[in-house]
Amino acid sequence: MSLLHPVNSSYYSNNLNSENNDLDLYEREILNQEYGLCPECNQPNTLDNWCKKCYSKKFQQNFGNWTSGNEHIDKFIQESQLNARNMYELLEWIPYNRLRNIKFLAQGGFSTVYDAIWLDEAIRKWNYEKQGWKRCTSNLDEQDYKDAINTKIKNPLKSDEKYGLRVVLKSLNDSSNVDDESLNEWKLYLQCQYKVRSSGSILVPLCGITRDPNTLNYIIVMLKMPFGSLRNNLLVSKYNPNDKFKILGTISAQLKAIHKLNLIHGDFHSGNVLGPFYHTMMISDFGLCRPVNQPCIKNQIYGVLPYMAPEVLRGKPYTKAADIYSFGIIMWEMTSGVPAFHNVPHGLNLSLNICKGKRPKIVEGTMSEYVELMKRCWDNDPEIRPTAKELHEILSKWFIKYPIETNEEKRIAVPENEPEIKNHPKSCYISRKFDSAKFNEILAKDELSNRVIIMDNDNYNDEIFISDNLDECLIKDNHT
Repeated sequence: MSLLHPVNSSYYSNNLNSENNDLDLYEREILNQEYGLCPECNQPNTLDNWCKKCYSKKFQQNFGNWTSGNEHIDKFIQESQLNARNMYELLEWIPYNRLRNIKFLAQGGFSTVYDAIWLDEAIRKWNYEKQGWKRCTSNLDEQDYKDAINTKIKNPLKSDEKYGLRVVLKSLNDSSNVDDESLNEWKLYLQCQYKVRSSGSILVPLCGITRDPNTLNYIIVMLKMPFGSLRNNLLVSKYNPNDKFKILGTISAQLKAIHKLNLIHGDFHSGNVLGPFYHTMMISDFGLCRPVNQPCIKNQIYGVLPYMAPEVLRGKPYTKAADIYSFGIIMWEMTSGVPAFHNVPHGLNLSLNICKGKRPKIVEGTMSEYVELMKRCWDNDPEIRPTAKELHEILSKWFIKYPIETNEEKRIAVPENEPEIKNHPKSCYISRKFDSAKFNEILAKDELSNRVIIMDNDNYNDEIFISDNLDECLIKDNHT
């Protein structure tokens, strides 16, 4: 069963195949860069060494040489190849037997994630001399061959296989009969990929789709980011405080692009921001992404509790402003070095406290302008929160004023004696389904405050609430 929100197919097609006439000046400058002429048709390239017109013909000539076994997936991949204006919008059908060292990485709220090596690597350009696709090659290291002897590894690397691309596999459970609706997350992702690139940033590139021959589940193949998620790297930003301006500026550009397409992310948290990649980050996981005007199923809310806006917890429609609330929580995490509400139960009491205006305690010494912007982001009133565009404009100025330290010798390493972050045993940073109906019954008995109260995590008082048992307000969902 798919957990993806349905999307109007014509909405996707019209946006994917149009050039969007509402580009701002900066976006136009990015898109109007000259990338030379195609040596074959003598027309301007759409990216360095990339001619959409000629490349689409080359892909089309190869359509009869592969199949995923599913007409919807075949069509999705083929459309991406016909419409790709650059390598980041391109999908391929990847035979499962071309993947090596497949190992379990994590269980997400909506997917099972694996680590792997793709032997073929991604297409970069057409080699006119050899009349074939040129792919970037990366040398594998000694650890890859050591990993291959691990009994938990599937498709172990062979000794004569020297090159490969490190990828992440996101298994789509119960997807043997996947349909168009089930692919909406990835259709939206490709829309966002182009829009984000036109804003001078990039999302984690998709490589293609494969299929596990044993489970028959289809699998999305994505480029692996070298250092995990922002949540795993919060302490680095704590000790190198100027990092936060570039990181937040980058992800605000990505969020602005998503919102400009009239989409909402719907599951925005520091675990879904991947990197660092050259001291920047990329938004990932579009499992709950959907058009703004598309309603959620009644009384069904999904998310990670510390990042969920109070109006969403109360069952109101998810909006762009709810993504901004999540952004504000991430802003706080980058000053504290710890995940929000990491040392309290993520249950009914925390939900009620968030709706009452409780927020994490401001870290002493945080820049006053930063605090003001952060408080606007997490305000109880969605109308007071800034837009993604405003966030990007402010953070871009701060990034110039407070440049990141790129000299590795001058950067401050996280001290070896830094205390280990210990999460409360009832905390949970995986997206789950909430039952808003029961939650609203409790809220109706208690008048909520419009004030925002800064909460001291070290003195969290939950005695006045009914229960902190997750099962009372959260319904576990094991689908990916």
